[in-house]
Amino acid sequence: MDAGQHYSFWERETFLAPCDLIIVGAGITGLSAGLFFKRNCPDARVMVMERGLFPTGASTRNAGFACLGSITEHLSDLEKESESHVKDRIRRRYEGLRLLKKELGEGQMGYDPCGGYELFRSTASFQKATAEMDRFNRWMEEITGQSLVYEARELEGYPMIYNRLEGALHPGRMMQALIRRAVEQDVEIKWGVRVQQIEEEGVRLDDGSLLTASRVLVAANGFSHRLLPDIGITPARGLVLVTNELKQLPWKGTFHHDRGYIYFRNIGSRLLIGGARNVAEEEEETDQFGINSRIERELIRFVSRVLRLQEGWQVEQRWSGIMGFTASKTPILRRVNSHCYVAAGLSGMGVALGMEVGRRAARMIES
Repeated sequence: MDAGQHYSFWERETFLAPCDLIIVGAGITGLSAGLFFKRNCPDARVMVMERGLFPTGASTRNAGFACLGSITEHLSDLEKESESHVKDRIRRRYEGLRLLKKELGEGQMGYDPCGGYELFRSTASFQKATAEMDRFNRWMEEITGQSLVYEARELEGYPMIYNRLEGALHPGRMMQALIRRAVEQDVEIKWGVRVQQIEEEGVRLDDGSLLTASRVLVAANGFSHRLLPDIGITPARGLVLVTNELKQLPWKGTFHHDRGYIYFRNIGSRLLIGGARNVAEEEEETDQFGINSRIERELIRFVSRVLRLQEGWQVEQRWSGIMGFTASKTPILRRVNSHCYVAAGLSGMGVALGMEVGRRAARMIES
């Protein structure tokens, strides 16, 4: 659209009429914020803007894990944070997943309550983790009301810790379900629209057009720094690989290794594996999609040497997604100025946290 175009009377009365709320980013957080805001303020005009033809940051490009965090991740966090902070993070993940399943329905997003495993290659690391298992089981009972969530197991010759409350889902189906819910609530979604900057009157698009809104929420996660460079969110690229269909695949369920840096699961008879971002962490602090060959080699080496798949396996699909991290791993949810708000920095846990962060953002804006 030409910025100098003379808009018609009809366009100004309808498409270009002022919004009560414009949300930048149609991922889990942005769409959820629109859904809950519109539910509580049914007469408001709410518009969500997404630069892609569908959500393309991390919401549809993650590995499809509905997880709470491994014991080694929690132990690593406890070296830097208080027990109350770590426990609160687990609680928010659990409550976020409950909300997601309640709002969308497990069947609509292909949810599989398969449980989650943490794989250990070191006996010492396994013993250190199992020594803390009773402690984390007490935490989980306090948070979820369910006892003995974690238990020690063995699979394919490796010691494991199993979490029975975790599961897997289909991110594409999840987002389709969320889009349907938002549209049913009369949230307007505009695809293929790039927001250039936030202004006092609303948002300026990259073609120069101005869309007016009394309030703007930036919910672009790993891309939020483009609009709010001082917000304290670092983009982080993640790599995912998927193999060909395999006649034998012993790895059924969701798995984490090395404090969650490596993760893998089955998709039917295929293996999905991702992560290893810590192999080249600084290189991956980017919001540009792409494949890091060093990380890909590390993941392939892990499949060959640790998972020991049958001969003839190969990588058939590969892609990257862009996450947004904060220094504390806690999402940023605050008012930036009189008309602009931010809800971003999900720190790799968008599936678990995104909808709850969106709901909290809606409440913040309403108040």
